Amino acid sequence: MPREKIVRGIEQKFHEYTEEEKAIFSRLRKKAKTILQTLENNNIKAFTHGSVARGDISNTSDIDIYIPVQIPSYMIELVNEFVNADRRIIIGTPNSTIKALLTRNDGVSLSFPLSPTKEREMEFHNFSGLLYLHDLMQNRRKVGVNKKLMLIEPEAEGYWSSSVQANKKRAMEVMGLSQRIIDERIRVLERRDAIGRTGIFLDHNIAPDENFEQVMKRLADRNPIVRKILRNKK
Repeated sequence: MPREKIVRGIEQKFHEYTEEEKAIFSRLRKKAKTILQTLENNNIKAFTHGSVARGDISNTSDIDIYIPVQIPSYMIELVNEFVNADRRIIIGTPNSTIKALLTRNDGVSLSFPLSPTKEREMEFHNFSGLLYLHDLMQNRRKVGVNKKLMLIEPEAEGYWSSSVQANKKRAMEVMGLSQRIIDERIRVLERRDAIGRTGIFLDHNIAPDENFEQVMKRLADRNPIVRKILRNKK
């Protein structure tokens, strides 16, 4: 998927869905509902976040699913939808939560924490907009900010968009987030825009005959930063 560039200097405008966009949105939401329902049937509560929650979709939109609590990885292994998914352990920075990432070849990704989750990381998901299964069942959309740093506010048959950099006060009001979180996310996305994709501290592939816990133990045994992250609390 091509990297999205930050959009600057655009005043608030309304985008009305085309018939093609309505069809794409309906297809993506239906798939997200199915996955979230399957997870809940396996006693796993998760949410979708990003464009599927906000509604500013395109024909390149993916479905991102996140489980906000630590769970034994075998619980995911029992979910048929992710049996053949690519599996990786991801650490964004030495201060980040360690995450398991499962990616299907149809653009659906599922992630969950392998270490204690920091409160601000949940706020980052709120920044992009998130919805649980019951929200999708009621056809809700959520205010959030996309990678172009556009504040997306769903309304009727479309959505309003405006630059979050020029409209921080509005963003704080409608998303219920602190200026600290908004400023931090802006800095991260501006840096990515300036130098390309920011580096990842660790990206480790999981072999078919391994599980996440086995690999995490091996990584922690030989990497002091991984051990430190695992010891940290919220």
